[in-house]
Amino acid sequence: MRQVGRYDIDDPGKIQGRDEVNPSDRSVAAIRLNHCLDALSDTSGTVLILGCGAGRYVRAMKRVRPDLRVIGCDLSVSALHEAVAADRDGEYIALDASVLPFADDSIQAVVFFDLIEHVPAYEEMLADIGRVLVYDGVFHFYTPLEDQPRSIYHLLKNSSRLPLRTWKQDHVGHINFFRAQDVFRDIWHAGFRVEDARYGFHPFGQVHDLVDYWQRERVGGASGVLPISAVRMVARVTFLFTWRLSYFEDRLYEGPTLASGLHLTARMR
Repeated sequence: MRQVGRYDIDDPGKIQGRDEVNPSDRSVAAIRLNHCLDALSDTSGTVLILGCGAGRYVRAMKRVRPDLRVIGCDLSVSALHEAVAADRDGEYIALDASVLPFADDSIQAVVFFDLIEHVPAYEEMLADIGRVLVYDGVFHFYTPLEDQPRSIYHLLKNSSRLPLRTWKQDHVGHINFFRAQDVFRDIWHAGFRVEDARYGFHPFGQVHDLVDYWQRERVGGASGVLPISAVRMVARVTFLFTWRLSYFEDRLYEGPTLASGLHLTARMR
């Protein structure tokens, strides 16, 4: 799906993955990268990174695991142009993740970060990932759990004053809102067995997200009490604390309580 509300995948302002990430960084992105590297520790051969955007995880994987053939894939041609510009010797393919142009049993691992919430026919995507993976191939991903009980997202799901779900649709194209049990069920139905599941994006990360999307909405023209200059100031002050604290809380605790993200590793049954 190329457009959801005000979100367009080829809008340069919406493209993700321009920055760099390294395993040693103190960031949420580094935590996601490290979980992925752990999942691929005994993998050799070809790895697909679906929804790669401008390619930061592709570049990171190539730096850390030069023995792997890493292919970045995305529906956004604009994002892939940026990925290629930043990684001239990289391999990138424009594709729909629900219709992978690879032979059966030909890929050793498939990875994605923050993708399944964007995909209309995500069950078809899961089935096609299972088709292209070799027997015992690795499937690893991170997904937000924006319907997880006790999360800020769940508490605000019907809010008219802070409609975070609508903001997510309009600004980043989220159309699927999961609980952990939904993800486990869908993975099982697609023929996978779960090998490892760890949780992330606990309360500080969620507060950061809420303030971020409130700011985006106000800067985009929504009405409110505070002037835009004050909105920006509130966001800057909040972000001084929340992003770093979200890293530490996810490093210290990987359990489900108050979480809103899931790192999952699976193999075909």
